[in-house]
Amino acid sequence: MAANHASIKLSSAFVDEARKEAEVLHRSVGAQVEHWAKLGRAFENTPGVGVNHVRDALENHRKIEDMTTQERDAFYADLGDFFAAPDKAMVDFYAALAPEDGAAGREARSARRKMASDRRRNA
Repeated sequence: MAANHASIKLSSAFVDEARKEAEVLHRSVGAQVEHWAKLGRAFENTPGVGVNHVRDALENHRKIEDMTTQERDAFYADLGDFFAAPDKAMVDFYAALAPEDGAAGREARSARRKMASDRRRNA
């Protein structure tokens, strides 16, 4: 009798992501990976989408103006979520920029400090 499963190699990071998602949805890790694979296959086979559409999106070759209304809505929602809760690398990047000349808000802070200093001198 042939086995109805096969072993494949997946990165531990991917398996960890699948494990987290599987716990939430009460699936096994294997069932979660299979679910994601089925979704991917369905997406690639959706009329008007196709594998080239998926590749272009993954390689960032899609222009916003070429997206459907639903794709644009999803894109902007994801972008909003990203900026609402930036990752540590993004926070660190902008924190490092803050003290540099020309950084947004730097001139306003300098002006407020100067005004406060002038007020103290004139008081």
